[in-house]
Amino acid sequence: MYIFEDLIGYIFLASLLGIILTIIIGPFVYLTIYIRNKREEKAIELNNNLKREFTNKYQLDIMPSNAIIESTEECYAENYYQLNFPHWKFENMNKTKDNRMNNNYIVWEDSYLYIDNYLISFDNPLSLMDCIYHLRNNSVEIKKSFYEIEKINKEKSKFEYSNTLLSITDLIRLYSSKPTDFEYYCANIFKKIGFEAVVTPPTNDGGYDIKLLKNNNIFALVECKLFDKTKVGRPLIQKLVGASVTEKANNLIFITTSDFSNEAIEYANATHVQLINGENLIKLSERVYHSDNKNYFDEDSVRLDIQDFLEYIPKDILAICYDNM
Repeated sequence: MYIFEDLIGYIFLASLLGIILTIIIGPFVYLTIYIRNKREEKAIELNNNLKREFTNKYQLDIMPSNAIIESTEECYAENYYQLNFPHWKFENMNKTKDNRMNNNYIVWEDSYLYIDNYLISFDNPLSLMDCIYHLRNNSVEIKKSFYEIEKINKEKSKFEYSNTLLSITDLIRLYSSKPTDFEYYCANIFKKIGFEAVVTPPTNDGGYDIKLLKNNNIFALVECKLFDKTKVGRPLIQKLVGASVTEKANNLIFITTSDFSNEAIEYANATHVQLINGENLIKLSERVYHSDNKNYFDEDSVRLDIQDFLEYIPKDILAICYDNM
């Protein structure tokens, strides 16, 4: 009986203590949350005001909603930017995950634009580059990064090859180390003809490399194979035909720097697949490039895109990103 009464007393005291603590601590917790929310609101308002100031000053239509802008006392000697890509906290020499280390995780870093007395951070490098190109179009000088210079040099090399020496040997020597660039070479031919040519991501294995669009509708699927002497066989043609079912494409084109086997040619004729072998590819490229009056390389036309950024993201992180898409 006494034990029960003592238990009741303890419960009453605990409840009373809880009420007292709530009365004392409650206002403090509420005030803390209120102050924090006010600070966040003030920071958001300041950021929005700076965005309006920035867009008005540089004649931009809009700033990305995810961009965070700060006004600095220092005025930078030159405008420049810094691209950062996701990486592992502990990484191997090839930038992939070091499984020997515990608590290893992906580090997601913002990219930054330093311009006059503004510092702007972007969580998406594509948004940063889009902003930079808009600024440059408005005559704002922004120093080219290592990534831009590297792509310009690559594109310039391709341009020189495309407008001077064109042979199967040249194509294989130029693109054998990176067949994806051969896909862009072929895509560029179709662009000059008048198509919108979209190159699929490197991880795509859907049986085709390029999607040709006309008036925003799929016109054709194109598969490209940079082969030296090996002929394209029937199985590769079948894979392209299979892709047409998924994409509902009426036209199919297969390009190779070598040639096609007799079985592949027979199957292509039966399934209405247009075949372009090395000889015909050279004729087509000569007709397209040599009829082009543009005989100079325009560095300002070279722009970084998502395909370029994928090169700087470790393969295992890239695989995780695609799995989550």
